[in-house]
Amino acid sequence: MVRNSERKPIRFFQQDGENDITNQFGSWFEANKAMAAALKEKGYDHKFVIGTGAHSDKHGSAIFPEVMRWMWRDWKKG
Repeated sequence: MVRNSERKPIRFFQQDGENDITNQFGSWFEANKAMAAALKEKGYDHKFVIGTGAHSDKHGSAIFPEVMRWMWRDWKKG
């Protein structure tokens, strides 16, 4: 859908672990890598951070301050 839709003026931050789950729907990690590639190809303001763990909030919580700084880096008060 990303590749076939008009680009939107939004920013994306993705985080995943390289040992994320694989189930009957496929590999979540591989799906997230494919999404990151589509966002990059479409020219979105995008960052994808990969950890070593599984699907949990441990890595996401650890990098949350960095995520917020990145997401709001050009926000101007007033």
